[in-house]
Amino acid sequence: MQFNDTAKKDALAAFARLPQAVREQIQFSSVRLSNDRFTGSGALVIDANQIQGIVTAKHNLCVRAGIDTPAAWNENQVNGLITSFLDGLKVGYDFPATAPDNTRLPTPAKEQELNAAISDIEFRNGYGRWDYDLMFISFKAPLPIRDYIAASPKHRVTYGNGDLAFYRQDPAGKGVFVTGFGDVLNAQGGQLNLSHPFQVRNAAIASRQAQVLRHSRPDLYFTDALITEASNNSSTATGDSGGPAFYVSGSRVYLMGATLGANFLPNRLPPDAPIINNAATALYAGGYLF
Repeated sequence: MQFNDTAKKDALAAFARLPQAVREQIQFSSVRLSNDRFTGSGALVIDANQIQGIVTAKHNLCVRAGIDTPAAWNENQVNGLITSFLDGLKVGYDFPATAPDNTRLPTPAKEQELNAAISDIEFRNGYGRWDYDLMFISFKAPLPIRDYIAASPKHRVTYGNGDLAFYRQDPAGKGVFVTGFGDVLNAQGGQLNLSHPFQVRNAAIASRQAQVLRHSRPDLYFTDALITEASNNSSTATGDSGGPAFYVSGSRVYLMGATLGANFLPNRLPPDAPIINNAATALYAGGYLF
């Protein structure tokens, strides 16, 4: 993530003020994804069908492969991207229970290595298209990370049809905590840390947009975007893609979406700098919870 010192301290202070059980659930359900030089982020979940898995950004398939998000869906290409992404994918999870501070950003204590034989990727209501940027990593074998998810409600975020009334609300104005394991940058974009630790920022959702333009492809869109406040002083960064945006209501933690990137607008293409907003792909889209 990218911060100036004040914004970083403010975000960590806001996170530390959360009830301990809520703070731990946010931290323990956040995971780092890595494969060779690729880093991404995600969330451990149990979905509406009681399936354990990881929600992350679909475009991470392309980041791992070193390509732009394609204009059109090609089944053979997608299958190849899935295999390349999953084979050797390391999921970093579990942390010390103490809250992070400005000088101590925790790194995952455990790693689960995956491959295409023991895991899979589901696109669900985003199948056959690139514009809805969520994917679900599921497990096909008994694994330690599955035991971890099952061991405690703090180790996952759950969602289901009983939550539809909440997710149908206008999210504008809701405050969220966004977590990720991306580059650690200062406000000028300088790299401060190469360990890809757990990071968190707080922001408010400014709006929900049916579609936003892709910066690199002005003829293409991403859909169902939650636009959050951001600037050079507080923003996601490379490696935070797929990182969860959490909303807290009392003792309940809701997964609102997964990080898409920075500088997205519905009707024009802003330049890369300065940072004017962040976007996350909404978990609830088209009448369905992903």
